Amino acid sequence: MSQHDFATFLDQYEFGERWEIAAGDSGMNNTTRIVQAGNNRYVLRIYNNHQNKSTVLLEHEVLFGLLEQDARLFDVPMPVANRAGQTVTEAPGGKLATLCHFIEGKRPSAENISHIKGLGIATAALCKGLSAIKPHGEPIYDPYYKLEQSYEAIDLPAMRQIANEAGLLPEFEEQIACLQQERERLQKELKNIAELPRQWIHGDLNFSNSVARGDAVVGLLDFEFCTVDVRAMELAVVIVDLIDGADEGRLERIALFCEGFGSELRLTEAEANAITLLLKLRMLDVTLHFMTRWREQLDEAAILQKIVIQAAKIVNWTGSNEPRLKALFLKHLAGVEQPL
Repeated sequence: MSQHDFATFLDQYEFGERWEIAAGDSGMNNTTRIVQAGNNRYVLRIYNNHQNKSTVLLEHEVLFGLLEQDARLFDVPMPVANRAGQTVTEAPGGKLATLCHFIEGKRPSAENISHIKGLGIATAALCKGLSAIKPHGEPIYDPYYKLEQSYEAIDLPAMRQIANEAGLLPEFEEQIACLQQERERLQKELKNIAELPRQWIHGDLNFSNSVARGDAVVGLLDFEFCTVDVRAMELAVVIVDLIDGADEGRLERIALFCEGFGSELRLTEAEANAITLLLKLRMLDVTLHFMTRWREQLDEAAILQKIVIQAAKIVNWTGSNEPRLKALFLKHLAGVEQPL
C-alpha cells in the first residue's frame, strides 16, 4: 500500500502533530502499520478480508467491555475515535480501518519459561474478564463446535478433491487421510463438546497475538475473531502453538502454561478431559479454513500444503500423547490427580 492509501484513513484523525508510518507485523487478514505522531504511537489496522462495519464494532464493544474492568492483569487495544467520533474509519471504496493506542513491548517467546506461564495467567484472566461482559452485538463467527455447519461446502470427499486439485496428492496422502479420519471421529463428539461451559472467547489467542515486557506478558491483541464458544477452546488454541514448537519439551511447556492458567482459574473436570478433542478440532478448523481460502484463490497451494502438514503433525502427536495430556490437564486445570 502507498503513503496515499494510508493517508486516506489517517487524515480522518486529529493527531495534533505530523504523523509518520512504519511497517508492522501484518497477518493473513489485515494490513498493520505503526503510526508515530509526536511522542505518541498508535497501531493502524486495515481490514483486508471483509468490509463489515458491524463485525469491527462488535470487536470494539468487547474491547471497551474489558477496558472498563478494574482488575485486569493485561492491556488490550484501546480504539481511537476519528474526527467524526467513530472508532471505525472507512475509505471511499468501502475498506475499513481502526486506530488503537500502541501497547509497548514485544511478542513473548514459547522458549521463555516465564512467558509460557505468564500467557497461561493472562489467558485465565481474559476468560474471567470475558465472562463478565455482555455485548449488545451478536457473535459474527460460528463456534468451533459448529465445524460441520461452518464448512458444509467442504465435506469429506471435497477435502480430498481440494487436496488433489492443489497438487498435494499423492505426496501428502498420509496427512490428508489422517485429517479425514480425525474429522469422522470428531463428528461424533461435537454434540458433547457443545454442552461444555460457554462464554465469549478471544478465539485466536497465541504468542503472536500477545505482548511481553521483560518476562511478563502484559498485553493481548487481535480480538477480530471473538465469539461465543466453549470456554476451554481458549486454552486449546494457545496449546496448539506449544505443540507446534520444538519437538523436545512439549509436555513441559504445556504443563507450565496450564499451571499458570490453573493458578488463576479452575476448569471443570469435563472441560479438562475435552481439551485433547479441542486441540484436534482447532487444527481441523484451520485446515478447512485454508482449504476455503485456496478454493477462493486467496492463497498459493504451498500455504495449504504447509497447513496440512502442520495440522496432521499436531493431530498425530496429540493422539499419541493423549493419556499423559489428559492427566496433565486434569491436574493443573481441574485439580484432579490421575495416575498415568
